[in-house]
Amino acid sequence: MASGDWITRQRLVVYPLLMLTLIVATTGYVLASNGGLLPNGAPFGSDFVSYWVAARQALAGAPHLPYDRALFEPAQAAHFPQSGYFAFFYPPHYLAYMLPLGALPYYGALGLWMGVSFAAAASMLVAIAGHGRRTVILALAFPAAFLTLAHGQNAFLSAALFGGGLYLLPRRPVLAGILFGLLTFKPQLGLLIPLALVAAGQWRAIAAAGATLLALIAASLGLFGASTWLAFLAQSEHAMQTMQFGLVDWYKMISTYAALRVAGLGDGAAMTVHLAVALAVAATIVWAWLPRSGVTHQTRSALLLTGALLATPFGLNYDLYLLAPALAFVAARGLRAGFLPYEKTMMAVLFLAPMALLAMMAAGIAVMPILLIAWFALLARRAAAERGAPMLAQPAE
Repeated sequence: MASGDWITRQRLVVYPLLMLTLIVATTGYVLASNGGLLPNGAPFGSDFVSYWVAARQALAGAPHLPYDRALFEPAQAAHFPQSGYFAFFYPPHYLAYMLPLGALPYYGALGLWMGVSFAAAASMLVAIAGHGRRTVILALAFPAAFLTLAHGQNAFLSAALFGGGLYLLPRRPVLAGILFGLLTFKPQLGLLIPLALVAAGQWRAIAAAGATLLALIAASLGLFGASTWLAFLAQSEHAMQTMQFGLVDWYKMISTYAALRVAGLGDGAAMTVHLAVALAVAATIVWAWLPRSGVTHQTRSALLLTGALLATPFGLNYDLYLLAPALAFVAARGLRAGFLPYEKTMMAVLFLAPMALLAMMAAGIAVMPILLIAWFALLARRAAAERGAPMLAQPAE
């Protein structure tokens, strides 16, 4: 367990393929048993309903409609009367990202969305870790990929932009900044990026990210008008209430805040503890990203990706796909300079965690913050060990 020698090259291919086969077979059985729908009556990729209907409404000349539940709910019901309501809390520039998909049938749009966003994420992971075919198999077999596909969510895109920005940052800071700017469609995942970039003195990346965000706002204003932005801002209180009152079940979330709410703490106490954890994570990120810290770019990138999941109080199970580039950065570093004790075993645990999370969620048990904090602590240990120590352990094959 300490050395991680049980994780062999053969097992890194065979076990993920077995997991992937099991996931595809069971998902196909569930859909076939319910007439092509999920047991609750929603189509596969159910969260994508809100993206697709929002895009269709925007193409029909009503881009403000997704931000008004009284209008958006019947628009969804017209297509999927049994699926329930799916809110659209994203800024208008994300609506612009979705716009072309509104011209396609639902499953055609879902397939294109999942295929293109996964291809972007897989390309990013191969760029970070190498080992093309093996990395793609792991990227698809990672259970967080199934969570993303089953929800029709945007975690592949988030990981591609976040991980890709970090990969490009040392050599192409302007392009990295553009990717960070594009990531602002999901601002809760980028809370720590400005701190890291300022600490590292990455001013070109900061300028590029800011310029990209301004360009996105200007473009969405031109496409949809100011009324759509005003409607988006007006629903922000409802978005906060969704977390505060558990309108999205807390056990489906991965944050410290949500775990404490599941345990019975009130909103104020849970948020206070969450903020304390987030501040400790932020302080570690700032230290690791200072040039004088001596921490390698791979390790501080993995810290930032993991810290992003710990910092946000509103993280869902599919957001765990951000761990994919974090694991890829650590693997790339470890294969060259060696792994620390228990590091490879913890990586395997994290790889499997989203699958176990599904079973534990059903029982109302929220354990993911504990695993994320433990992984962040191991990364902080690696960061401390790297100061003046280019070779940490015996490099692995």
